[in-house]
Amino acid sequence: MKRTRFMVAASLALAAALALSGCSSAPAPASASSPASAPASTPEGEKTLVYWAQWSENEDGVDVLKDAISRFEANNPGYKVQVNWAGRDVRDILKSSLDSGVQIDIVESGFGNIAALGAEYLQDLTPYMAGSSLEASISGGMAGFTKDLAPDGESWYYVPARPFVGTFFYNKAIFQEAGIDTMPATWAEFLDCCQKIKDAGYDPITVDDAYQQSMYGHYLAMMKGTDWVTQLLTEKNSELWNDPAVLQMAQDFAELREKGYLAASVGSNVFPAAQNGEFALGTAAMYYNGSWLPNEVADITGDDFQWGAMFFPAPEGSIYPYTTYTTGCQFYAVTKASQYPEAAFKLLEEFSSVETQTGLVDKVAAMPIINGVPLPEKLQCVGELMEASTDAFVWGGSSEEDGDIRAIINAAFTDLVAGNTTPEQFVKAIQSQMA
Repeated sequence: MKRTRFMVAASLALAAALALSGCSSAPAPASASSPASAPASTPEGEKTLVYWAQWSENEDGVDVLKDAISRFEANNPGYKVQVNWAGRDVRDILKSSLDSGVQIDIVESGFGNIAALGAEYLQDLTPYMAGSSLEASISGGMAGFTKDLAPDGESWYYVPARPFVGTFFYNKAIFQEAGIDTMPATWAEFLDCCQKIKDAGYDPITVDDAYQQSMYGHYLAMMKGTDWVTQLLTEKNSELWNDPAVLQMAQDFAELREKGYLAASVGSNVFPAAQNGEFALGTAAMYYNGSWLPNEVADITGDDFQWGAMFFPAPEGSIYPYTTYTTGCQFYAVTKASQYPEAAFKLLEEFSSVETQTGLVDKVAAMPIINGVPLPEKLQCVGELMEASTDAFVWGGSSEEDGDIRAIINAAFTDLVAGNTTPEQFVKAIQSQMA
């Protein structure tokens, strides 16, 4: 069975996000026995915090982190920070290095690697986070997402970094021309919005093969939660497909096709046809994608494109509120072995400060984890959505998937949105391959 963990399941999303976060250069090799693994000698009485970064020292954005470290050291005399710029290799050596007794105070990686350490290796940062300015400045959606991933599902074991947002992006000029000034919160309102756009002479929605799965995954997670969607994508269990939520999802997307709300090319578009064509060129009003999109199509859209980001409309019976988006990010954590957890948390506060987050926005177009950070005009809509959010869940609606199952569903969904099958046939086509 081909399974992929969180953040790997969203490999396309992660690749795009990291590409915009300064990952153009190859990571430098690292190992637990490298010189950076042992603290250098420091003046008597001076304490050393050891931070293992998932970035190589020659990557874009590292200078922003170095500046943050300098500010921390200036504001916390008696502490020095030693960094192991381990690059992406840090994913493979964290646990073994901790097991061998290497001093590491702060670790950074994708969630799958950090989660593998769990409460056995990581400190609960809730005593430091509770009531802090950092906690107050993180949006409701990102805070809920981060704590939900903790070992107990409710505490601050991690501090997020460089998040991305998955949702519907839209062309504000088309919405204005269609007379839409309020974003649709329910599926019924979404249909009304689509009709107004169609009446104005535009395709309401376009999508290509790379992001179709994000739409049905988002819909099903709104209905059933990410644990259920993960089960759906990892178990060859035909009974799961009898759940009414599956047929409802298929019926709602089939209705989009029947009413002409999907571009005629949907079902045959191969990435990046919809992104660089219909959406970027202004013939389609909405496109589901990630917050890297405005930068990816900047050469096509130019400076005059009016960017909007809206929450995914809540289906009937949704267990999540309308103000929910999908996301993924990197995480910091403080090890249990750290002798200086309070100081380590202060360094994480500096990494999360307005100054540091603004620097990362400017250098690598990373979305900030806190509210109130100035953003370029094309990303302001994403920042506004994050600040208005109450909930967030993992990109695509699932934390794990089986590649074979995903391929079966994608093929059936493509036929559905192309208008080649009915909702009932969609369900049966999948069930017949799940026995």
